[in-house]
Amino acid sequence: MITTTHIVTNALIALKASDGPAGVTAESGAKWFVAGGLAPDVGLYALTAGAAVFFPLTRGMSFQESMEYAFSELFFNDPYWVAIHNTFHSPVVLGGLLAAGKLTGNKRLLGFASGAMLHTLMDIPVHHNDGPLLFFPFDWETRFDSPVSYYDRDYYGGFVAPIDFAITILGGAAVLRSWWKARR
Repeated sequence: MITTTHIVTNALIALKASDGPAGVTAESGAKWFVAGGLAPDVGLYALTAGAAVFFPLTRGMSFQESMEYAFSELFFNDPYWVAIHNTFHSPVVLGGLLAAGKLTGNKRLLGFASGAMLHTLMDIPVHHNDGPLLFFPFDWETRFDSPVSYYDRDYYGGFVAPIDFAITILGGAAVLRSWWKARR
């Protein structure tokens, strides 16, 4: 799913939560829950921005060539790219953070880890062959090969992408409406 869909979904849950997912309450973990919805994708954005600048400057690649190289080669095979992208996408890592938050009573950590876990659980079924590594850092290869993709038309992307976009637009409007009401 697109990152904004994760943020909006987490924000909607945080708005409605009184005793919602672990750590999500207005007084403790709601902002961290929303941040957890963003966190899994931040590393990939940074890597992509770096590739967009680095490869054209150092290797003379076009922007298009840089992106093709980044997402066909580096995304799957470069250890730095794999580690940075999968650290906050990993159910194993996030399960460890959830356990640490629960054991220590740290509601911010619980909120963050819950938000990131929701992001990951939403990503797994809509990434055909490029979803999160399920057992990272112990296994650097196993992904769920979903029959569905949120963007690839060969795997129902033409059907899923508009739903993804609608969640972002309608959910975003609901979040903004709630925010606007709270400010008045």
